[in-house]
Amino acid sequence: MPARIDDLLVLNTNLNKSDFAKYLRDREAVLPNDFGGLGDGVADDRTAIQAAFDRAGADQKFAMIPPGTWNVSGTVTLPGGARGLIMQGTIRYTGTAPTSVLVLGDGGTIRNAEKLYTGLNVIRQTISDWSSEADIGITVRNVDASQIELRRVEGFTIGMRTLGDGRGVEDSTFTLGRIVNNRIGLDIWCATATAWNTSIRYYGGHFAQATGVNASQDRFGVRFGNEAGAYSNHNRHVFDAPNFELRQAGSNIAIPFLNQTSGSAIIARNMRMEACSPLAARHTAGAQDCEYDIAWTNTYLVGIDYTATANRCGNAVINRHRAPASRFQRFLAGVPNTRAAAFRQSATEVGVEGLITIATSTTTAIFMADFCFNGLTDLTPTDRAVTLAANRGLGWMLDTSQAKEFALAHWLTSGASGGRLFVRVFDGAGNVREDTAGDVLASITTMQWNGPAKGWNAGAPMDDANFNRRQTIRVGPFVAYAQVGVIGFDGPIDLQSLRLYGLPEAAPAVLNGTPLLTGALFGSGRREFAAEVSWDLPSLAPGATALIDVTVNGARAGDLAQASLVSSTRFIELDAAVWSNNTVRVMARNISGATFDLAAATLSVGVVKRRVP
Repeated sequence: MPARIDDLLVLNTNLNKSDFAKYLRDREAVLPNDFGGLGDGVADDRTAIQAAFDRAGADQKFAMIPPGTWNVSGTVTLPGGARGLIMQGTIRYTGTAPTSVLVLGDGGTIRNAEKLYTGLNVIRQTISDWSSEADIGITVRNVDASQIELRRVEGFTIGMRTLGDGRGVEDSTFTLGRIVNNRIGLDIWCATATAWNTSIRYYGGHFAQATGVNASQDRFGVRFGNEAGAYSNHNRHVFDAPNFELRQAGSNIAIPFLNQTSGSAIIARNMRMEACSPLAARHTAGAQDCEYDIAWTNTYLVGIDYTATANRCGNAVINRHRAPASRFQRFLAGVPNTRAAAFRQSATEVGVEGLITIATSTTTAIFMADFCFNGLTDLTPTDRAVTLAANRGLGWMLDTSQAKEFALAHWLTSGASGGRLFVRVFDGAGNVREDTAGDVLASITTMQWNGPAKGWNAGAPMDDANFNRRQTIRVGPFVAYAQVGVIGFDGPIDLQSLRLYGLPEAAPAVLNGTPLLTGALFGSGRREFAAEVSWDLPSLAPGATALIDVTVNGARAGDLAQASLVSSTRFIELDAAVWSNNTVRVMARNISGATFDLAAATLSVGVVKRRVP
């Protein structure tokens, strides 16, 4: 009967090499010693190791690499028929041509299940110059429900590659040791469209570079990638306590995770980052729902780098270093009930206090203030919501010069589905930026350029069925201001509430209602407007009156108006009324029995929009 795995792992340090080999043979393991292998660090043992591997595969036994240094000049492959590989010694690659030195399991569509590969230890005699990705220490193919323990892999372009070939890598556990002086430490890869690489657990791992090793070149701890046209939905890979010391120096970058796929749920917990770039990950495609939990690093400012080819965001860095209590979302702004905050902008227009009214119809506007309306037609208050027409929206104008990522939550009457994200972006001068790649990303959906509106809208409505009701938005590095909100787009929506969140390390300004956005449109989301002028009243006899027209941008007929004069007398009575658009007429009356001739004083005029009853 084949030996139990526990038996195979028993080592008696008092045995010499010969006795140890006999110990293993007695338990039906195949050793390269049986085929002339020496393991003396001098001889080329490739032929002997391959012969042992082939026999282990044919006889469905374990292959063993006893203590010693086993030189190989080329690839050695352990077939999938073998039960596994137990290594106590080291395989050292002495060749120069790029190759995968140790290959475990069959390729193609063969499932390599219930394997045990333990003590894996492969090094390169001369450290690679990292010029070829064919230079790989260990390749593990199509493993399923298996246990893999990596002791060391050192000196290659790619340290270890897990390869979904004609089928997949899944449901296995990797225990990682020293992964040193490789450009890419662990490469999680798919070769074909019928392959996959999902649901893997990883424990530990010391991803490190020695000082001076290929110092000018970029390096990564873990990469998720695929051949062109191959499977790219790598998901549910969970890393516990990986340690990254990647030697960022000078112009190179040194990033723990490089994700070139559109997968999801890549979770790294309790990461240590030393001598790395201030980036937990670089995303180049559509990866989302990834979390990078930082236990220790050299800076508080650890982020995710989204390249120009990225088309999703919705990922998070959780920095627990020194300040774990601060790592929660920050509430930035919100209107919990749009109907209660609705007001009459004019006889035909409605606005919502605290929110910009957005129009998505064809526009010739250029400056950001001219995209911010205080109220518009086609907003209709109902008994508990405000109905937005398809070309209307509500939202905020944000300072995004530093803070770049925001989360938006909305609610429609009765929890209905609908509404789409809408984002307009502007440069530092407040001019609209048009159709620039990388300016706007969102989680769960692709943002589409809307030329007539000069903005970006989500490619799909938000709803629970598609798991895209909750959305994250990220703007690019050259976006200084952003208008962010929800629009009807597909038809009218009954919007009840809208809330905006940001990351806790930043408190960006919400610019609604500030003078920056007045322009020709008089602000946004404001019920109250004010102006001050100096008024030198004429001499007023008892009962006499004087009139002045004051410009209050945003005032409309029907608004409530009032005025006050900075004066010590109580005998001048003031009345105010909106006389025409943007004009308030103030009348001063002398209500005393004496004539007054006051010095010039400041006249303050206020206008308040009426609530919708």
